[in-house]
Amino acid sequence: MIIFLDIDGVMVHANPHRMVELDYDGFYKFNKKAVEILQNTIYKTKDRVVLSTSHRNKYNLKEWKEIFEKRGLFFDFLSVLDVNYSNTSTVSRKTEIIDWINRHKLKPEEVLIIDDDKSLNDLPLNFKERLVLTNPYVGLNNQNELKSVLKRKVKKTVLG
Repeated sequence: MIIFLDIDGVMVHANPHRMVELDYDGFYKFNKKAVEILQNTIYKTKDRVVLSTSHRNKYNLKEWKEIFEKRGLFFDFLSVLDVNYSNTSTVSRKTEIIDWINRHKLKPEEVLIIDDDKSLNDLPLNFKERLVLTNPYVGLNNQNELKSVLKRKVKKTVLG
C-alpha cells in the first residue's frame, strides 16, 4: 500500500494558539497516539510511505528516515511527493496527490491518504474513500477511523 502522510495536523497538532514542541533533533515531537496508530497500521517491509507534507523538502530521505526512526516509526520504503510545478504555492495538495497517483497508475485500494488538508475533500470519490482527514487541532488520534477507511469497499469511478 502507498500511504501519503502529512505531518502538520497529522503527526503534530496544527493549532495556531499552541506551540508545537520540538524534539532533541530540532524537528517536531510527534504525538504519541499518532505514532502508535501508524505503528499498528504500516507494515515496515511492505508499505510505502510518501511524505506529502509541506516540510518534505527540508531534509533528504536519509534524514527523514532518521527523524521517523527516532520517533519510533520504521519504514523500509520512504519517499517524498515529487512534484514539478513552476509555482508550487498555487497547487493544492489534492492536485499534487492526484498527479502522483496518475503518474504511478495506482488503484484506489492501493492508496491511503492521511492528511488534514481540506482540499482533499474534492478528491474523486473512489480516492476520497481512502482518505483519513484529521482534525488539525489534534492530529491523527483515532485508530478506528483509520481501520474503517482501510476496510471500506472502493467504488469504481474514474479518476479526475
